Amino acid sequence: MISARFILRYALVSMAAIAVAQAVVLRADAATAPVMKTKSAPITSAKPKSDRAAMKTARQLFEKKKFAEAIKLYETVDSGSDYWAESLEERAWAHLQLNEHDRSLGLLKTLMAPPLKSEIGPEPYLQAALIQLHLCRYQELFKTLKRFKEDIRPRHEALSELAKTGSTPAFELAMERAKSSGRFDRTIAGPEVSVLPRLFYRDAVLESSLKKNLSLKPRIKVLAAREVKEIDTNLRRLHLIEVEAVQRMHSQMHLADVKKSGPGIERDANTLVFPDDENEVWLDELDKYRVNAKGCPDLSARGT
Repeated sequence: MISARFILRYALVSMAAIAVAQAVVLRADAATAPVMKTKSAPITSAKPKSDRAAMKTARQLFEKKKFAEAIKLYETVDSGSDYWAESLEERAWAHLQLNEHDRSLGLLKTLMAPPLKSEIGPEPYLQAALIQLHLCRYQELFKTLKRFKEDIRPRHEALSELAKTGSTPAFELAMERAKSSGRFDRTIAGPEVSVLPRLFYRDAVLESSLKKNLSLKPRIKVLAAREVKEIDTNLRRLHLIEVEAVQRMHSQMHLADVKKSGPGIERDANTLVFPDDENEVWLDELDKYRVNAKGCPDLSARGT
C-alpha cells in the first residue's frame, strides 16, 4: 500500500509540472471554449504584440523546459494587465523549476496580498506550502495553510452555491454590468470577483450565451463546479503536506531529545549560554550548522 509520505515526496518532485499543466489546461478551456483547432505558431524571440501573446509563448517555452526564457516573457506582462496575476503565478513555478526558491516565494507573497489574492485560486498556496516544506520552514507553512482556509473558504462556499443553482447575487450583478456596458471583460466582475469563477469573463460560451439571450445557468454551473473540484483537490494535497510537516517536526524534536541525552556542554565561569533563536544569528554559531541549500538543516551536525 502506498503511504501518504511516499505520495508527498513524489509530489515534491513532480507537483510543479503537474499543477502548471493543470492550471494552463483549465484556463485555456475557460478562455477559448468552444475549442477551435489551430496550427501551433513557431516560438520566436520577437517582442510579443500583446500580453496574451506573451503568455502563450511563455507557456510554450515552459513546456519545452526553457524556464529562464519563459521568465523573461512573463516579466513583460504589464502590472495593469488582466494577465498580470497569471504571469506572476506561472513565473513563480518557473523559478521553482530552477530551484530559485526565494524568488518564487517572493512572487507568491505578492499574489497572496490584496488586491491580487481575490484573483487567484488554490495553486499559489499549494506552491508556497511545497517550498516551505522543502526548506523546513514549518511555521511559515502553517501560516500559509491557515491563510488558505481563511481566503478560500468564502470563495468555495459561493462557488458551491453557484454550481448548484446557476445563480448568485454576485453573478447576477456581473451579468447586469455586462449588459449595460456592452463589455465582457475583467471590469464586469467588479468587487465580487473573489466569489466568481476565475476568468469567467474570458469564457466564449458564456459570452455567446449572453449575447444570444440564452440561459447562462448551464455554463456557469460547469465553470463553478470545475473550480470547486480544483479547490477540493488542492485542499487534499495541502492536508498531506500538513501531515508530512507534523511528522518531520516530531522526528526532529525526537532527534534533538536524543542529542540532549548525551554528554552535556562543559561550562565554566567564562561560558555564556543563549537560547536557540532562528531570528537572531550569532557569527560564532554559524560553523555549528551544516545546511543543505536544497533541503533542511541537518540536526545531527549541530553542536550539543
